[in-house]
Amino acid sequence: MPKAKRNKMEIYNDILTAINQESCHGEARPTRIQAKSNLAYDKLMRYLVELEGMETITREPLVLTQRGHDFLQDYDRIKGFLEEMGVKYLRIKGGRED
Repeated sequence: MPKAKRNKMEIYNDILTAINQESCHGEARPTRIQAKSNLAYDKLMRYLVELEGMETITREPLVLTQRGHDFLQDYDRIKGFLEEMGVKYLRIKGGRED
């Protein structure tokens, strides 16, 4: 059975989580982030530009900003709430529920 596609929020979470984990062990490197977030390198680079534009990361050096840390906390809290309510998965496209 093929793996379900991730939505953009899940991809952002995977990238930010990988950066957070790697920066604990020294400087986060794009190739390590790529492997941990399971993305092609060119796609990772596009997402890093987006995340930098949202001020959740800085790229020189590659670290989370306070806003990036806040995103991770909020994402985990919302995901936990949805699981408690019995919602296994919530797909959001274009700002509305499917």
